[in-house]
Amino acid sequence: MSSAACSVPARPDAAGFKALMASMPQAVTVVTTLSPQGEPVGATLSSVMSLSLDPPMMVCAFDRGSATLACLPEGQPFLLHLLAEGQEALAYAFAGKGGAEKFAGTDWARGPLGLPRLANAAGVVACRVATRHSGGDHVLVTAEISAIDRPDDIHPLLYFRRALHPTRHLRTPA
Repeated sequence: MSSAACSVPARPDAAGFKALMASMPQAVTVVTTLSPQGEPVGATLSSVMSLSLDPPMMVCAFDRGSATLACLPEGQPFLLHLLAEGQEALAYAFAGKGGAEKFAGTDWARGPLGLPRLANAAGVVACRVATRHSGGDHVLVTAEISAIDRPDDIHPLLYFRRALHPTRHLRTPA
């Protein structure tokens, strides 16, 4: 095999990288917390993953410019909502810039620790920020999980190839 066949570019093509990442199905989630002034804030995230079972932990990736990230210092509690089919408008509303106005017209109530809890999610995870790590143009927030709520009858929403998709048609393995 020639060395030319094994050469790797110094930096991948940004458009190709984005296209590849768009081909990786991701859960659609919204993180909510409170600002230092007690106002609800939230952001849509698609880069979320489990980190540890013992203790239970997750990782959430936030754009460095996120107003929600600015409200998540170490120790801050937040809720991670796994959005359900039918919550597409909610996903897009929380993907935009802004703060408390994202909650206008949204079905939500104060949940654990007074945090904003979105209604009808396919799952809700109560977390507390453990650490924050720089990751290029994002910040990785590791979080300790204190509680989960996962209704069995609600199907989550997926983000795949730059579009939101229902999961009702997917079969559960026997």
